[in-house]
Amino acid sequence: MELKQKKKNQVDNKFNFDDEYIIGVSNSASLKKNNKKKKTKKTSKTSVKNNVRSINKRKNIPSQKKRPKMNEKRSKLKVAILKIFLVLCLFIGTGCFLCLSPMFDVQEIIVEQNNMISADTIRSLSRIELYKNIFLINKSEAISSIESEPYVQSVKISRVLPNKIKIVVEERTEKYLVQFAEGKYAIIDGQGYILRATSELKDLPVLIGAQTNIEELINQNGNKNRLCNDDLEKLDIVANIVETCKNYEVIEYITKIDISESNNIKLLLEGEGKIAYLGSCTDLNTRILYLKDIINREKGRNGEIFINGNLSQTHVYFAESVE
Repeated sequence: MELKQKKKNQVDNKFNFDDEYIIGVSNSASLKKNNKKKKTKKTSKTSVKNNVRSINKRKNIPSQKKRPKMNEKRSKLKVAILKIFLVLCLFIGTGCFLCLSPMFDVQEIIVEQNNMISADTIRSLSRIELYKNIFLINKSEAISSIESEPYVQSVKISRVLPNKIKIVVEERTEKYLVQFAEGKYAIIDGQGYILRATSELKDLPVLIGAQTNIEELINQNGNKNRLCNDDLEKLDIVANIVETCKNYEVIEYITKIDISESNNIKLLLEGEGKIAYLGSCTDLNTRILYLKDIINREKGRNGEIFINGNLSQTHVYFAESVE
C-alpha cells in the first residue's frame, strides 16, 4: 500500500509540474503577442507622423516649431506703430515750425525778364502779400492771375528761402498791327493773340481786311482775345510772306498786307505807288523775286503787279495806272 501511494504521489507531482510548465508557456506566448501589438501600434504612430511631415514638406507647410509666436508678432507690430507715430510727430512739428516762424515771412518779391510790363504791375497781379508766410502762398493762383495779362505768355514762381519770392515772366512779342479803323490798330503777336489797341503806327507789318470782330480787336476788358480761325489760317501765310520779303530785302517797301481773300493776298507798296497781287502764295520765293525785279525796273511809276497766276503758264507783268 505504501508503494502504491508513493507511485500515485509521484504521478500527481509530475502532472502538476507539467501543468505549471504548460501555463508558463501559454503566458509567455500571450506576452509575446501583446508586445508585438504594442510594437505595431508604436510603429504605426511613428509612420503616421513621418507621413504628415513628408506631406507638410511637399506642401511647404511650416512645422509648428518654426512658426513665430503670437507675442513676438504683437511686439513687432507695436514697434512698427511706434516708429510711424514718431515720424508723423516729427513731420507735424516741422510743418508747424515752418508755418509759424517769422523767419519765413515774405520780405521781397523779385521780378525777372519783364520788358513790356512793369515789375509793380506783375507784383500786383500776383496778389502775393508781403510778410505772409512763404509756405502759405498759393503759387498756382498767383500764376493764373499773372497769365491773365495779354502780354504774358508764361510764368514761373519759385520760393527763395528763407523769405523771398522770384517771379520769372516770358512775354509775348509784338509782331503785327491789325487795322480795324482809320488810324486805329490792334497789336498782335505771332500766334494771333491780341495784346492791346493803339493809335500809334509802329514799325510793324500792317494787316488789313481781317474778319475778326472789332470788339475782340479793341480788347478793352484785358482778356486774352485771339483772332478768329479764318484770320489765324491767313496769319501763317503772312508769316511766310514777311520772312521771304526780309530774305530778299523787299520788306521795307511793303506798308500793308491785305488778307481779305486767302487765295488772293495783296501787298500794298504805298511809297512806290504800287499794289502786288500774290494769289495763293505758292512758290513764294519765285513770286517775291519777280516782285523785286519789277520794283527795280518800274521806279517812279504807279500801277499794279500781277504775280497771282500759275507761273509756269502765265506771265508776270506790271500794269501802269492811268490817271
